[in-house]
Amino acid sequence: MAAARRAPAGLPLCIVVICLYWLSLYLYVPVLSPRADRLGAGTAGVGLVLAAYGLVQLLLRLPTGLWSDRVGRRQPFFVAAILACGVGALGMGLARTPAALGAFRGVSGLGACGWVAITLLFADHFPRGRVGWALGLLSFIATASQLGGTFLGGLLAQATGGDAWPFLAAAAVAVPGLAGALLLRETAPPGPRGRVATLRERLAAGREPRVVAASALAVGMQYVHFATVYGFVPLLATLRFQAGGAALGVLSLSAGVPSALASLAGGRLGTAANRRTIAIAGFCIAAAGTALLPLAPTLAGLNVAAGLVGLGLGLTAPTLMAAAVERSPDASRGAAMGFYQATYAIGMFAGPAVGGAIGRQFGMLGLFETTALLGASAAAAAWRLLPRR
Repeated sequence: MAAARRAPAGLPLCIVVICLYWLSLYLYVPVLSPRADRLGAGTAGVGLVLAAYGLVQLLLRLPTGLWSDRVGRRQPFFVAAILACGVGALGMGLARTPAALGAFRGVSGLGACGWVAITLLFADHFPRGRVGWALGLLSFIATASQLGGTFLGGLLAQATGGDAWPFLAAAAVAVPGLAGALLLRETAPPGPRGRVATLRERLAAGREPRVVAASALAVGMQYVHFATVYGFVPLLATLRFQAGGAALGVLSLSAGVPSALASLAGGRLGTAANRRTIAIAGFCIAAAGTALLPLAPTLAGLNVAAGLVGLGLGLTAPTLMAAAVERSPDASRGAAMGFYQATYAIGMFAGPAVGGAIGRQFGMLGLFETTALLGASAAAAAWRLLPRR
């Protein structure tokens, strides 16, 4: 808590804007895959619509980190990101074809690229030795905001009887978020921090063994996340249990609460000495929950299984992020974070795209069981890739 007391006065505004940012990205998540299916996408098409979000991030997150390092600024990227979030949400709310829905989902992915700079802007509010704690707190804030957004989005869809309103609400939320982002001030002076790293030095940050290991494991983490909770779990609930908007919101709540609490715990308890243990435990719990998803006999059972997935992934996320960036020099922290986030975007793209193709061939059982197998494999990889201390 000492780090929190030393934080600048601008931290509360930063937290508020981050919450609005994630609300604008997640209010519509409970109805996104059902909406794509209703527009005629089919299981594989739903996967492609969802995958557009990760594809854009795969292509642009590393350039975003490099660019922010070059100019020595984070706040302008925050402004551009939340603007893209609002435009993407509005476009998806007005879309009438799967192609249009996928295109504007890609615009929202452009907004999510700003998370590279936002993460570093937030971490700059804390002493360097408390980066792990700060990133755990940030993961909690982000997960709690995503949780609130998905829950409220489900309730809104239920209350209005249509799946367009959560998208329009997300666009509306982006407006005060944009205003707040414009008021943010950086804790470091404008311009490059200290000596300007060369492009080769910044790119070399992505080749550090600790960054490569954490990034590779994060691919598996995001694959599981976007093939399950943020992908096909709402569709499974809709098709098998005829879940409506409110039920989908509760389902998101069931996954999000354990994830948020686990993120906070992982950030506070995780150290270089126990990071490997926490990551392995997180992957194992998430894999177990994923395997149980298609076997759930009731909607309540599906909620429990989704909660296990959220718990496991919540433990893993801040652990891997801290492992990737905590030792990076200031001049290349954006590059390291950009490499980490761009790499894990492979999982955000592959989870829904590959999962959708598997689901088309082998049904929901095949989709979730192969995803569980990948999660278990990631746990084994963590044992080999992460250092013991």
